[in-house]
Amino acid sequence: MDEAIRTAWELWEAREVTRILPSPDVLPRTLDLMATLGLGRKRILDTALAATLELAGVQRLATFNPGDFAIFPFLEIVSTPVNSGPRLV
Repeated sequence: MDEAIRTAWELWEAREVTRILPSPDVLPRTLDLMATLGLGRKRILDTALAATLELAGVQRLATFNPGDFAIFPFLEIVSTPVNSGPRLV
């Protein structure tokens, strides 16, 4: 867990990363997506992330879990092999 937290901080602080924070519109869009797509409570975090990306104009997402985001038609999913992990310089 310590390594995951350390990696998350490194990514958050990386110069190449553009930080996207949720706007006040994220919750209504999240709930709309959940209702429209018939998603349950176990999908709220993925849906909130997708809504945040959509509202920020992000169209492509690289993820280790492409199946979690395939349902969102506004996202192009870039599948990342599980064993590749983030490489920070």
